[in-house]
Amino acid sequence: MIAMDVTVDLVTGPPPPEATAAMQAIEGIRIVPVMLNTQSGPEGHLGPESAGAILVLQGTFAAEERFHEFWTHVIGLMELLATAPGFIRRYNFADGPHYTLMAWWRTVEDAHAFFARPEHQAAMRRTFERRWNYTHFAGLWTMAEQRQRLFFCQSCDGITPSTESACTGCGSPLQDPYGAPDVHAAAGVPR
Repeated sequence: MIAMDVTVDLVTGPPPPEATAAMQAIEGIRIVPVMLNTQSGPEGHLGPESAGAILVLQGTFAAEERFHEFWTHVIGLMELLATAPGFIRRYNFADGPHYTLMAWWRTVEDAHAFFARPEHQAAMRRTFERRWNYTHFAGLWTMAEQRQRLFFCQSCDGITPSTESACTGCGSPLQDPYGAPDVHAAAGVPR
């Protein structure tokens, strides 16, 4: 087979307006503009199939000064995450008063090791002492079943597991959006 040089331009942006309008017509769906904060860690080149554990944090705030104090203090933990062994990626966003964070870790042990760090333990103590949150939730889940991420070749009808670097149907190279260092720049997304 002849490998073709295929460049894939990944789509960045919200769903099309007609899909958004149809979604908004469904009971219980609310679509609002939001700030999405993401961070890649030492394992940031990996996709969701490599996550052995997923952390979910959720909180609400009732006092503006505690809200500001919380965000000022959490920056130190974000700096530690940048080099935390086994940390893949995190996302946090607001849904009205609800602040949610999801983080992918290679293993439960990696997540527990970060949780046990003295800096994290001190932050947890401050959370309770300073009563930053109105509500707070933290939960850690392990992957019940490992699944492969799939590539749908843009040159043929091939479907290839993410463990492969070329399409099993036509041999075209497959650019991994998690592993490609320039994928964010190519998509026009600032880091």
